[in-house]
Amino acid sequence: MTTLIPFKPNGREPFQFTVTLGSITLFATIPYNLYSNRYYIQLKDSSGDVVVYCPLIGSPDEYDINLALSYAPRKLVYRESSNQFEVS
Repeated sequence: MTTLIPFKPNGREPFQFTVTLGSITLFATIPYNLYSNRYYIQLKDSSGDVVVYCPLIGSPDEYDINLALSYAPRKLVYRESSNQFEVS
């Protein structure tokens, strides 16, 4: 089952959502970096430790780029064409 999370940043504060990959709950924050002129994704576990911090890379429609690779086979993908996150 795939869960879709629309990416709707408001420009005032980082976009945030909670995602469950298997039995692990992660807290996602998507800040915008003015210096590099791009979004980043930060994933924290339930104890507040940062487990992923990387540029937000959009996946094309025909290929998935897993942003939570350390939690494979679960996937967190940002689909640029539909501007949403896919959790599976």
